[in-house]
Amino acid sequence: MVAMSPKTLFGFSAVLAISAAGTAALSELNQASGSTSVIWIMISRFVVVMAFGTFGLYAAQGSNLQGSVAATAEDAQSAFQSVINWGILPGLVLGVLNYLFFFRYRYSPFVAPRIRDMENVYDAFLLSLDSGLIEETFFRLFVLSSMLFMFQHLYQKIKAIRPTLVFVLPRAMALVLSSLLFALAHNIYGFTAAFCGGLILGFIYLGGGIESSIAAHFAANFLFYTMSYVLPEILG
Repeated sequence: MVAMSPKTLFGFSAVLAISAAGTAALSELNQASGSTSVIWIMISRFVVVMAFGTFGLYAAQGSNLQGSVAATAEDAQSAFQSVINWGILPGLVLGVLNYLFFFRYRYSPFVAPRIRDMENVYDAFLLSLDSGLIEETFFRLFVLSSMLFMFQHLYQKIKAIRPTLVFVLPRAMALVLSSLLFALAHNIYGFTAAFCGGLILGFIYLGGGIESSIAAHFAANFLFYTMSYVLPEILG
């Protein structure tokens, strides 16, 4: 695995932060928000993603995780294939499962009005990308990586006698606890679905880096939103 230099690490975090800030701005403009609100959201989103992304990448590197496939892969083709295999394809499967289980609840009062009032593919695209960038940066890149780093150091003393246990147990604990926090961030009615989704996205992150978990999160939401809200409006 190729280690990231500080310059590469900060550069990747900056790209992630700029992408998140730009997406948040477009999403707010699409909702006809005021310019002051948009500017503030851009600045706050950039600072939050830059900070958590940078610390998360340091924690991932200290935990021997890939962290970012774009910054650590040997070539662009292998990075692209990794995102497709680890991110897009599992994300589409997750989106179909969400559709099958939750389509009937799409207009529940517990669903955010911004989602219930979705009108077109552009809405679905922006909301999916916005949530994918911010939630994956925080819950997977930062929280999961930090927990893994902490648990690995906690069990370091027994690594010589229990190497397999020290490899598996910190990953399992970090995966479960980060998914629990992800579920708690959603309302009580979405707790179980968010927890299961967090486990899947966490597993994707561990295997394919932050780009793959963002891609999977985006693909799952975009497919679900399009099939649940946009297509019924077009067809009906």
